[in-house]
Amino acid sequence: MDYNMETLLPYIPPSEYDKVATDFLETYYPDALNKPQAIPIMDIVKDGMKLDLKFVCLSEEVDILGMTIFDDGLVEIYNPEDGLYETQFFKKKTVLIDPEAVKKTNIGCRNNTIAHEAVHWYKHRMYYKMQKYSLPKKAKYCKCNINDFPYMNEDESIMESQAVGIAPRILMPKKPFIEVAKAYDIKSVEDNWREISEIAQLFDVSKQSVRIRLQECDLL
Repeated sequence: MDYNMETLLPYIPPSEYDKVATDFLETYYPDALNKPQAIPIMDIVKDGMKLDLKFVCLSEEVDILGMTIFDDGLVEIYNPEDGLYETQFFKKKTVLIDPEAVKKTNIGCRNNTIAHEAVHWYKHRMYYKMQKYSLPKKAKYCKCNINDFPYMNEDESIMESQAVGIAPRILMPKKPFIEVAKAYDIKSVEDNWREISEIAQLFDVSKQSVRIRLQECDLL
């Protein structure tokens, strides 16, 4: 994997997303590569990666799923009791998840959002470390919206696409996922909705994520 040597932005083509997910699991939870199971992503983030995981409201519109903080500083969050935004100090290696935003989407969103933020720390922290020197007054964090932010720059858009692509591959690693899917003999979404639901329950993800993963693995 190559990096932009000026910004330390990693170049990760989609063809390498499964490899990055495998490397991640080999580091933090290798048992997942041998046995189909729900990935304890919250434990991995807290105990393996030593990130401080917090559940706090991030926006009045409930449209920000999560945030990864790469450097100590003040972050704007939303206080639903007062109906006001406020600034709060957070240390680097903090991951913020909005509990209402993840409930707003689907049942597997929380785990996917945590995995998504884990990818940002795993692969993008050096980029944000470089920003500390190039933009010293700018807070060092990334926000992940339910929809893409319209004001994302090109680097941020690339990193967001990488996290979107790699996170579900961490939660559904390729080899064990294919093993399970082939055992169910999936033919189509219409004919196998019950089997897809069971696979989603096994990996603790959404049915939509399973359908996408089936397509990625040429099983649908």
